[in-house]
Amino acid sequence: MIMVKFFSKKNRFSLTFINLFITILVLSGLLCTNLYGQEVPKFNLRIKLVIKDGDMKNALITITKDGKTYKVIDPKGSNYEVDLPLNAEYKIVCTKMGYITKTLIMDSNIPSGRETEPFARFKAVVELSAQPKDEVVSYTQPVGRIQYIVDKHDFDYDKDYTQTALITEKKVDEPVIPEPKPPTTNPKPEPPKPEPPKPVEPSNPIPIVIEQKQEESFKEKPKLKPVIPPTPEKKLARNITEQIIQEDRKKITIRNVTVNENSSIYKKEEYVWGGLYCYKNGYPITINTFEHETE
Repeated sequence: MIMVKFFSKKNRFSLTFINLFITILVLSGLLCTNLYGQEVPKFNLRIKLVIKDGDMKNALITITKDGKTYKVIDPKGSNYEVDLPLNAEYKIVCTKMGYITKTLIMDSNIPSGRETEPFARFKAVVELSAQPKDEVVSYTQPVGRIQYIVDKHDFDYDKDYTQTALITEKKVDEPVIPEPKPPTTNPKPEPPKPEPPKPVEPSNPIPIVIEQKQEESFKEKPKLKPVIPPTPEKKLARNITEQIIQEDRKKITIRNVTVNENSSIYKKEEYVWGGLYCYKNGYPITINTFEHETE
């Protein structure tokens, strides 16, 4: 009887230990499932790459995080969506062979508590222009900065930074006017020295006979040239048509100005972050020129 009681207690202890071990395994599995099932909160950024007067061949979008490459996009279209983890800073570098490189800063740091709340879809538009023929142009700073705006409770462009970058971009795009060179002072040429007179040899004089003609008593009067009246100036036939296109964060105004048989296309792009660009037949112009020539 003593032997039976000893083995009964041992079996109960072994069964209790096995149940405790199984419970620990189940709890560990549930904990690991919760940890690995929880996704890292991200921000969805939509990038639109525009190649002015060109295509997407040899274009590239490189995204770096903390100085290391995060993602490289070989674009074939024009719109790309990227999910960027929150609470980090990224550099978005847009390049194309023969074009001016542009960089955007994406600061995804947000206030505590916003990790589980949704954000509005944000679209960043980057336009690349061709390099000038006689020089190489490069921007010393990014052309825009995207970050969380406390007043809007969402992501948007930092207007102060973007305005400063636009001023710098316009200065770089303006053609360099060379300074006028001072006129070179050429010494006045000295007049040639007169040659000494040659001695005149004596000769027999030859008589000169002058014949006098009688004046004609009658001269024909000059004929009057016919007066041709000036042709009246043609009045300029001027016609203006306007088309407005409203996109997500941009308003495009297109005006077609026709004078007689000559036609010009004017285009004005107004961005929600304050950018304003004007073009005439594809070439950039000022807003004053746009308004004056399309009135």
